[in-house]
Amino acid sequence: MSDDTIRYSKDLPVRHRVDVCVLGGGPAGVAAAVAAARGGASVLLVEQTGCLGGMGTSGLVPGFCTFTDSVNILVGGIGMEVIERLADAGGLFPGAQVRRDHPEDWQGIPFQPEALKRVYDAMVAEAGIRLRFATALVDVVSDGGSVHCAVVSSKEGVYAAMASVYVDCTGDAQLCWLAGGRTELGDERGDTQGMTLCSVFANVDWARYSTEWAQDSGSRRQDALDRAVADGHFRTPDLHHPGIWRQTDTVGGANVGHVYGSSGVSDEDLTAAYIEGRLLAQEYIGFYRKYVPGFENAELAATGSLMGVRETRRVMGDYELTVDDFERRAVFPDEIGRYNYPIDIHRSTNSADDYEEFEEEFRSRWRLGPGESYGIPYRCLCPSDLDNVLVAGRCISTDRSVQGSVRVMPGCYLTGQAAGAAGAMAVAKDGMPSHVDSTLLRERLREDGAY
Repeated sequence: MSDDTIRYSKDLPVRHRVDVCVLGGGPAGVAAAVAAARGGASVLLVEQTGCLGGMGTSGLVPGFCTFTDSVNILVGGIGMEVIERLADAGGLFPGAQVRRDHPEDWQGIPFQPEALKRVYDAMVAEAGIRLRFATALVDVVSDGGSVHCAVVSSKEGVYAAMASVYVDCTGDAQLCWLAGGRTELGDERGDTQGMTLCSVFANVDWARYSTEWAQDSGSRRQDALDRAVADGHFRTPDLHHPGIWRQTDTVGGANVGHVYGSSGVSDEDLTAAYIEGRLLAQEYIGFYRKYVPGFENAELAATGSLMGVRETRRVMGDYELTVDDFERRAVFPDEIGRYNYPIDIHRSTNSADDYEEFEEEFRSRWRLGPGESYGIPYRCLCPSDLDNVLVAGRCISTDRSVQGSVRVMPGCYLTGQAAGAAGAMAVAKDGMPSHVDSTLLRERLREDGAY
């Protein structure tokens, strides 16, 4: 022991013994837990916030990215079920239609976060999943590449949760990293994509906005942003403006502003990022009031309670999905799904050159056409050095480029459902996900609606 360290030990109670333990209750975690439970496994789902959904709920991300390749609905199964339940609950943009025989309906879908919370609650309850909110993963006990237990912390203290198979849906590969698994962080310098603290704007006159900016609203908004930057409206000029989605007749969800130079795996950086994100939200509501018709009386109703972290660690798995696979529309014998969203890497700085490069990549270079998609092999969900662990969501085994595509919520449903189904199959076999027969897994996923 030194002045900078202490030795701490404690006997921990084992409060849960289940077949599958899912860490993280975002879209990947919900899909994984539901799929595992429907596959016959007993499941514990651990979530550190007070609701399920991650970025779509606590993070206030206002809409789903594409579910389709414009010809086929790629994210079927649990992802499709979530959308259809949202529609039944009145939680989609008013008038929105989502029809199974119309893939064009599933390209970008605004939704109401409160309705999404209730949909997730119902799905998890119906599946008989043991759910714990306000419970955070703090450590892992592992030996020889096998996780013995997850150590979690709650209001009742620190305790252990034991399972045959663990599914890391933390987004940060937190379980794998704590267990000593190999991970990569960001680019070659360790830099990661800019973060965004999403927000909600109320009292929006969408009718006026539609009347004045109905044609080419994206270009008009960019022109307005350029004027505001030239006017010195923003403390940190930022040409990259993802925009705002209409959620109800008077409410919009704003995915605006970037916090640069912060790491999503540093508590010091995240603390500063939350403070900066709230300041940015105030700047952007001012921008919309002054420069965008229909927003003259808009109000900043809320900012997210969860920072919009786009990128941190990626697991090093049995296969690394690469940009070459994306560009050649790769097909794999063990693929558990296919996806189509463009490579969307928000830059690490606010430089104009970086933004121009982003535009070229996102708009043309790394965008797939109708009917085109790339496969995601099961091996991407299997860490190469952890025996009884699967991963799903934005931390699966890819290079940085493909992570920029698969990281969005529909992609998380896709990989989450596969990981959960595989976890249940592994429990029924020998507890080793890498021993799961991918042909049988693919058959199971097809039966459950996957593409």
